[in-house]
Amino acid sequence: MTNKQLAQIIMRLGLGINMLMHGLVRLPKLSGFVEKMGAGFANTILPPVLTNAFLYMLPFAELTSGLLILLGGRLSRWGYVLGGLIIGALLFGTTLKEDWDTAGSQMIYVIAFYLALRGLSDTDRQRF
Repeated sequence: MTNKQLAQIIMRLGLGINMLMHGLVRLPKLSGFVEKMGAGFANTILPPVLTNAFLYMLPFAELTSGLLILLGGRLSRWGYVLGGLIIGALLFGTTLKEDWDTAGSQMIYVIAFYLALRGLSDTDRQRF
């Protein structure tokens, strides 16, 4: 196994577990999570119905992304793409709230998803 392959496995495990657990830990307390996070958007232009709909969907999307990443192969590609789209949506909301510290942390995820996709072999990147 090459160093590149080992690096890809470590990236896949780290991002996969992170995304999976983000979703899993929120599911049992979904209403409380939505209420707490939704309150942070009260002073933005986003309507509460849109914010709440996104927040109810978020843990399921995170869980799905994590599972796809951990399953590996061609599925990991779609898990990375989904994870990147999730982070993009979160980054939009975070910057709308002018929460620049959290936005900086979210940019680390953007870089991680970018590197993970770049590190996939050509066979993993092929469309099916």
